[in-house]
Amino acid sequence: MLAYIFWHRPFARVDAREYETALLDFHADMARDPPPGFEGSATYRISEVPWLDNRAGYEDWCFLKSSAALDDLNRAAIKPERWNVHASISSRTDFGHGGLYYHLSGEERPIAGSRLICLKRPRGIRYEKPLQDIIDSSTGFSSCWRKQMVLGPGDEFAIIGNSSLRISVSEHWQSRVVERSLLTPDNTPR
Repeated sequence: MLAYIFWHRPFARVDAREYETALLDFHADMARDPPPGFEGSATYRISEVPWLDNRAGYEDWCFLKSSAALDDLNRAAIKPERWNVHASISSRTDFGHGGLYYHLSGEERPIAGSRLICLKRPRGIRYEKPLQDIIDSSTGFSSCWRKQMVLGPGDEFAIIGNSSLRISVSEHWQSRVVERSLLTPDNTPR
């Protein structure tokens, strides 16, 4: 399982409710007519991250069966029949960055995860055992992902869990907590 992750921010002049409504409309449209290999998506309000100039923003997760689904996802996002719904969100987006992550352990679609911890390991070490120790000693864990081929601005690992997610990292590992709130039609006023 892969996840294409898109981090983005609206223009300062854009009303958050309008942005979130357009964002949810886009995700709903993708779900109604999904491209091959598309396994669903979720979008979140997120706390500050360095790759959004240390500002809060949004994080979209598109779950994919394989990297072959990326071409289909790209074509589906901008196909003529979806032009208006895509333009509604893209015209409000100031900037964004994408990344590709692959699933390592835990839930394959951790949509409910309200906390994400980004990890960077010390260079030159094997990550498997130390990362498994971090996961095994964590609380609130649901899923772990690793960046694919250094694609994207995010840190190397993403550990997702509920609001009680806590980890303990070894010396020289770096971590940052990202608070997330799943956007749904119920929590985005129309």
